[in-house]
Amino acid sequence: MRKPGFISLCILTTSMLFLLFTFPAKAKINVIASFSVIGDMAKKIGRDRIELRTIVGPNGDAHVYEPSPADAIAMSKADVILVNGLQLKDLFHG
Repeated sequence: MRKPGFISLCILTTSMLFLLFTFPAKAKINVIASFSVIGDMAKKIGRDRIELRTIVGPNGDAHVYEPSPADAIAMSKADVILVNGLQLKDLFHG
């Protein structure tokens, strides 16, 4: 694994573990993942303690995806937004 990818994975894991232990046990953490690979990792880490929504599904292309108003509303209500990849910040920042 390349170093930037490893660092991103470490940050993701640390963030999810931190959130799992800081939220009350009954409250689910509302997590938005930019695409399915990140969503899969989040689901494996958070298991049943997160409510996960993936913006770009497994058959979508995150580099050409256009966010919908529903996506913007979901992101504004999220506790955590997970994004990784070159140029994907444009998907969330306009």
